[in-house]
Amino acid sequence: MTTLLKIAAATLLSLSGTAAHAYGSSQSSQHCDKPVFSEFQPATNKYLQSFSEFSLIASANTTPTSVVVNVSAGETKYHFTSKQLQITQQPSGRLEIKGKVDRPIEGGFARLSITAHSKPGCEKTDGYLIRIH
Repeated sequence: MTTLLKIAAATLLSLSGTAAHAYGSSQSSQHCDKPVFSEFQPATNKYLQSFSEFSLIASANTTPTSVVVNVSAGETKYHFTSKQLQITQQPSGRLEIKGKVDRPIEGGFARLSITAHSKPGCEKTDGYLIRIH
């Protein structure tokens, strides 16, 4: 009788392990792996004489068509969609993103804001300040 109980317990444990594994697999498909932005140029909080160009790197999981960059300096504002940016995929899969404002910004502060997603609903926004004097 004890052998029968041991077999039944082992069977129940193996079945519950499978059910837990199946549940865990389903949950991991809901995981949101947001893009990561790095290597900002000009660098964060850098002092510049004027500002006209920028670049950054986005992680390989970034959807290129989702990239949007906003530049604002006081009342001067620029909005760049992915079509207005130069986006180049590097051999590593990461994206190099470059842009240029119409006229150089000559004084004060400029704020760059970058938004992109890796998949719908998995979005990240990041930004930084540039000091211009």
